[in-house]
Amino acid sequence: MATEAVNSIDPTPGSVIIVSGRPGVGKTTVSRLVAAAFERSVHLQADDLMASIVSGWVDPNLPEAAPQNEAIGGVLAVSAMSFAQDGYTTVVDGFLFPEGVAGLAAACTSRSLSCHYVVLTADLDTCWVRARSRGEGRWPLEFSPFAAVHVRFDAIDLDRRHIVEATGSPEAARDAVLSAFRTGRLIVTEQA
Repeated sequence: MATEAVNSIDPTPGSVIIVSGRPGVGKTTVSRLVAAAFERSVHLQADDLMASIVSGWVDPNLPEAAPQNEAIGGVLAVSAMSFAQDGYTTVVDGFLFPEGVAGLAAACTSRSLSCHYVVLTADLDTCWVRARSRGEGRWPLEFSPFAAVHVRFDAIDLDRRHIVEATGSPEAARDAVLSAFRTGRLIVTEQA
């Protein structure tokens, strides 16, 4: 009986929605809210995968962390596409930059999946207050590396259609992301 039930499922491929942005902007909270808006959904966090490294962990903000960051990105991509191919809307959150997103978009396109990218934005002071109010997380909260990631996001020349202001409530950011998703504004093509 269980085999018949599994074989009778004809999953419609889902979408991959990447929620990126500065530390403290609300990626995880907004991602969870976005995922909850769909009947079948998954929320994958880059931080969870980063915490899976038992030995040899390197601060992901350091240049020598590039191979580690690529490995985490690969695992995220494979997991996200696998869930999406089984019909789940898959929301991925983390520090994902356009160059990495382009590779994932190409892989999604080759599998007939849609890939959407949004960068939540808020000023450094707002994000720092939010991050400090969460308390100590998996890694020490230090202002210098925190601010350095903000600078890196400031340097991105990103198409405005992929940006959502997140200075208000998480629900307001969720609504803006869902609206942009539903209108196709966040879609990433191989050429993007």
